[in-house]
Amino acid sequence: MGRRTKRILVGVAAALLVALTLVGVFWLTAWWALKPSPAWRPPLAAGLPSEFREADRVFSDRVLGTFPVGSPEAVLARVLEAQGFERRDHEGRRRSNFVQQSFPCQLAWSVEWDADGDGRIAHIEAHYHGVCL
Repeated sequence: MGRRTKRILVGVAAALLVALTLVGVFWLTAWWALKPSPAWRPPLAAGLPSEFREADRVFSDRVLGTFPVGSPEAVLARVLEAQGFERRDHEGRRRSNFVQQSFPCQLAWSVEWDADGDGRIAHIEAHYHGVCL
């Protein structure tokens, strides 16, 4: 192998190493930015069990215990908004959601309710679920 060929191979190897390093840094940065962090979760969603079914039950119990049927709708709406839930009413039902991108999962907490004519909660449901790759 000639001297020129060796230099070309060393140059190609160095370029490949730099390219792989840049790709690795990009993926590491993306993972760091998207990793789950309990600190970003609202207090109603904090400290839930890691298994989705059990976490859904605990979240539902927590919300229904905090805002039982008959309590003021305005307090529920104010607390959810203060905790970062986004209000999106759908087909006459009141609904607030909090969604967290936590690669490789998307986690979602939702609260749906109806209110009576006096502004009191008539029906309330709360759910937690996630979709993972």
